[in-house]
Amino acid sequence: MTVLTLAVAESRLILRNRTVLLTAAVLPLIFGLLLSRSNLAGQAPSAGPIAAMQMVMLLVFGLFMAITMTLTARRQQLYLKRLRTSPASTASIVAGLASPLALIVLAQTAVVLAVTAWDSGSAPVHPALLVLAFVNGAVTMTAFGFLTASFTKTPEAAQITVLPGMLVFMAGVFLSFAPGEGPAAALRSAIPGAALAELTVTAWDGAADGAFASIAEPLLVSTAVALLASVIAAKLFRWQPRA
Repeated sequence: MTVLTLAVAESRLILRNRTVLLTAAVLPLIFGLLLSRSNLAGQAPSAGPIAAMQMVMLLVFGLFMAITMTLTARRQQLYLKRLRTSPASTASIVAGLASPLALIVLAQTAVVLAVTAWDSGSAPVHPALLVLAFVNGAVTMTAFGFLTASFTKTPEAAQITVLPGMLVFMAGVFLSFAPGEGPAAALRSAIPGAALAELTVTAWDGAADGAFASIAEPLLVSTAVALLASVIAAKLFRWQPRA
């Protein structure tokens, strides 16, 4: 069973589930647009930090929370147990379930950042880097959603178990705005959410020392952290309902 086959099947299930549809498609878009109209947007030195907060917020609500709920719900329905007995690998199963959610968030991000660009009268200096930031963020959110689902017994419990992760992601965003170099910068990039914010700000505002030099460290560190989270989740995750 391929990732595409799983993604198509999951898309149909999402359209039938109002709770997941609301969590993944409606709420993030509303919050993202409200942020662009908030006082915080007017106080920011440039559009980059606002775009970073919007990107993280959309991915947290639309992918991190949603994939945690989705994995938990599919486990309760014994769907994951059936998939586990198929030739599909762990990575294929998780990627297949996360792909429709990531596409929804991608569409939301395009809309919200277009509004931000219009309001600020600016545009990303490095559009390709903005896409890379989104991909990096999507991988990170999926990895930590997979990990959070390992500790989540029911879909209802996911509303509680995602809270620590949400706080860490949002804290990472604000910490990314603080100046830092050397080991301190690398440590900061290891905080989930911080690297995504750094990449987004660089993509939008540019960098004095060159884009590649600015993104190399946060990109590598955040990828390593996401990989570590995925490995731990794969060890801990249970593919059938807990007793």
